[in-house]
Amino acid sequence: MHIVVIFYNIGGYHAARLNATSVACKPKNWRLTAVQVTDNTQERPWGNIKNEIKFPLKTLLPTETTPSTIDRRPWSKVAASLIPSCLDSLKPDILAIPGWGFPISKAALTWSKRHRVPAILMSESKWDDERRQWWKEQIKSWLYVRNYKAALVGGQLHQDYLLKLGFDKNRIFLGYNAVDNQYFCLGAEEARKNPLAARQRQPKIPKNPYFLVVTRLIKRKNVFCLVEAFFAYRQQIGKEKAWDIVICGSGEEEPSIRTLISQKRLNACVHLPGFISYQAIPDWYGLAQAFVHPAIQEPWGLVVNEACAAGLPILCSHTVGACHELVRHGYNGLLFDPESQENMTDTLLAMHHKSSEARIKMGKFSQTIVANYSPQHFAEGLFKAIETALMFKSQ
Repeated sequence: MHIVVIFYNIGGYHAARLNATSVACKPKNWRLTAVQVTDNTQERPWGNIKNEIKFPLKTLLPTETTPSTIDRRPWSKVAASLIPSCLDSLKPDILAIPGWGFPISKAALTWSKRHRVPAILMSESKWDDERRQWWKEQIKSWLYVRNYKAALVGGQLHQDYLLKLGFDKNRIFLGYNAVDNQYFCLGAEEARKNPLAARQRQPKIPKNPYFLVVTRLIKRKNVFCLVEAFFAYRQQIGKEKAWDIVICGSGEEEPSIRTLISQKRLNACVHLPGFISYQAIPDWYGLAQAFVHPAIQEPWGLVVNEACAAGLPILCSHTVGACHELVRHGYNGLLFDPESQENMTDTLLAMHHKSSEARIKMGKFSQTIVANYSPQHFAEGLFKAIETALMFKSQ
C-alpha cells in the first residue's frame, strides 16, 4: 500500500502528522510519500525544518531550481499542471488531498478518478467561514466533495459542513488538526525552568509579563482591534500593573498596526518581533502569561493547539474553529466576541486578575484537552479513512 499525501507547503505541523503516519505505516509494510507545492513561502517562513522531516517528500516547485517568477501560491495553476505527471510516477494506492477548491486539489481529484485510486478529503472548512449560496454549494458538492471516498476533518463543525454538502457521516473521521504536542510542551517547560537562558536565546522576549499572539497580520485575524482593546485594558488596569503584549507574525496590516501603536503611545509595551521560527517559538510560549487569538474568521487555528500544548490559558474568539474543541470557557480559557472591543478588553482584564496558580491550573487543563489532538490521532484517523475508502473504491 502506497499512501500519497498532498499539502501546499510542509511546515512543522504537517511534518509532525506525517512522521507519526510514517511510523504507523511500518508495521503494516505500507509506504508514505508527501507532495508539496513549494518548500518555502513568504506567508509562513517556517525556518529550516529539514531535520523534522523523516518521510519521502516530493516538491513540485522547489525554490532553488525554479525561477522566482513562477507562481507558488496555493492557487498556482503551474503546480496543478505538474500533479498528473507527479502522481503517474509515484503510483499511489490511496491519495489524501487538502480541500477541494485549490487547483492542485482539483487536479489530484481528477487524476484519482481517471486512475480509480480512492481519494481522501482533508478538510477544515466550516459553514460560517464565509457567506454561502445554496446553488454554489450544490455545484461544489456534485463536482468535487462527493467524489471523495472518505474524509479526515478537524472537528465537529467541519464534519457538520460536510454533512450539509451531502457527505456520508460514516465516511468522515476526526484527527486532521494536530501539532507535535510534546515538542511545544517540552520547549515551553524548558523556558519556564530557565527564563534567563530562554531570553538569551531570544533577546526580543520582554522582561515584563505578557500576553502572546501568534498570527498573520491580515484583516480577518483582527489584530488591529485587539491592539485597541489592549489600550483600553492598560487604561483600566493602570500602566504600572499592566502586562505587555507580544504579537508574532507579519502581513499586509503591519503598517496600519504600527501606526495605531504609535498613535496610542504603546511602543514600549506592544512588541512586534515578526515571524518566529518553529525552532524558536516554544521559548515565547513558555514565558507568556496567556495566549490570545482574536480572529474574526478562522477555520481552525493551529496556534491554539500549540498554546494548549505549551500549557497556556487561552483567550479566544468564539468564531475560531479550534475554540469549539480546545477551549472550555472558564476552565482552560475565556471566549470573547471578536467584533466587540469592549468584550475583548474585559477578557484581558479577567485573565490579568486571575492568580498565578489559577493560570497554571488552566494551562494544565489546556494540555489535557489537546492531548486528544496529537499527530498519532491524525495517523489513526487517516488509517480509518483509508480503510473506508478502500471499501467504497468501486463506487
